[in-house]
Amino acid sequence: MTTFQYSIEILLCALLLMGIVYSIHLGRALAVLRRDRRELADLVARLDESGRRAEDGVEKLQAAADVSGRSLGRMIDQSKMLKHELEALSERADAMAERLEGLLRQGNRAMPEKQTPFAAVVGDKAVNDEMPVEVEDVRNPLASLPASPPNGGSRPYETRARQKTAAEQDLIRALRMS
Repeated sequence: MTTFQYSIEILLCALLLMGIVYSIHLGRALAVLRRDRRELADLVARLDESGRRAEDGVEKLQAAADVSGRSLGRMIDQSKMLKHELEALSERADAMAERLEGLLRQGNRAMPEKQTPFAAVVGDKAVNDEMPVEVEDVRNPLASLPASPPNGGSRPYETRARQKTAAEQDLIRALRMS
């Protein structure tokens, strides 16, 4: 063998040794990739499971929102009805106040000469009227109203035959509490 052959064999041995070292390095890198691939597959599986749970949670939230939305809708409808009932009660009270004011004015016109001055509040303004000293001489403008409640102390608005609205019942309860 000549030196040229020896140098080629030494070069081939060095290349073979480098190939063996490189194959060991590639084997380790492939093992890490396989392990990372398994971890990646596990991660994808967990992500998929989390997505399913999130979808279930969204469906539950939608169901809860629908239920609470219906509940709130009912409450809004009831509050609108109560608002209309309170407006009707307010209108009736205004009409009653105007009627009482008219009756008071009629009674004030029919008062006798013997009178004591006093300030009466009618509506939202103060009116200086006079009150009779002797009640027998004055025609009672409120004679149509009962002097004492009928039925042993119950109030006339409670003995009406018609059904009371919820707003009226709430108003009655509030007045009794105060």
